[in-house]
Amino acid sequence: MRRILYTIGFSLVFGNSFSCVKSSSEDPLAALLTSPPVITSVTPQIGTPAQNNANATYSATEVIIKGENFGVDPVVRFNDLVATITANFGTELYTKVPDGAFSGYVTVSKSGGSCLPNSKTGVNCTGTEFFVDCYAVTNKQYGPEIELKQGQGISVEYDGNETKAFRTDTLLTERNLTVGCDSVVTVRVFSRSCQATDYVLQNNPIIPFPAGVATQFYITAESVTCSFVL
Repeated sequence: MRRILYTIGFSLVFGNSFSCVKSSSEDPLAALLTSPPVITSVTPQIGTPAQNNANATYSATEVIIKGENFGVDPVVRFNDLVATITANFGTELYTKVPDGAFSGYVTVSKSGGSCLPNSKTGVNCTGTEFFVDCYAVTNKQYGPEIELKQGQGISVEYDGNETKAFRTDTLLTERNLTVGCDSVVTVRVFSRSCQATDYVLQNNPIIPFPAGVATQFYITAESVTCSFVL
C-alpha cells in the first residue's frame, strides 16, 4: 500500500513539474504572437509627401520607426494610407511618407491586426503622432513662417521682389484670405498633403481656405506693404 501511495505521489509531483516547464516554455512565444507592437521612436516626426510643384520638387521624407514586436509582415500606415516598407530589421522599419498623407498618426500593425481609422489604436496596432509640413523641407528658405489667425488682419512689408511664407491656425470654418497690395502678387497655397495651387500675378485676390486644417502658403510681391485678412 505504501509503495502504491509513494508511486502516486511521485507521479503527481513530477507531473506538475513537467507541466510547469512546458507552460513556461510556451508563454513567451504566445505573448510574442498575441501582444501588440511597440513604437519607441519615429525619426523624423515631421515630414512631407513627395512635392512636384511648378518650380520646386522634393522627395518624400524617409521615416525610421524604431520599436519591438513588429512581426515578420507588419503594415505601416499614415492615417489610413498604407506606406511601403523599404527595409525591416526587426526593431527598425524604414518607410517614406506616401502621397496624400496629412498630419495625424503613423501606425504599425502586425500581420492579421488592424488600426482604427485615423487612430493610433486597434488590434495588434500601435501608433504615434506624425506631422506633415510642406515648408520645412525647403529649409525655411523664405524665413520664419508668419502666422495668420482667423479673424485677424496683418500688414507685411516687402523689399524688392520677395517671397514670404505664411500659415494659418486651424480654421474652425471655411475662410477667405483677402489680399490687398498696390502691386500684383503671386500666391501658392498648399493642401494638407502638400499639393500646391498657384494664383499667378493676381490683383488683390480673394482665396478660399478649408475648415479643420492649418493651411500653409507663400505670397510673392514687389516693394510694397500688403494687408492680409483672414
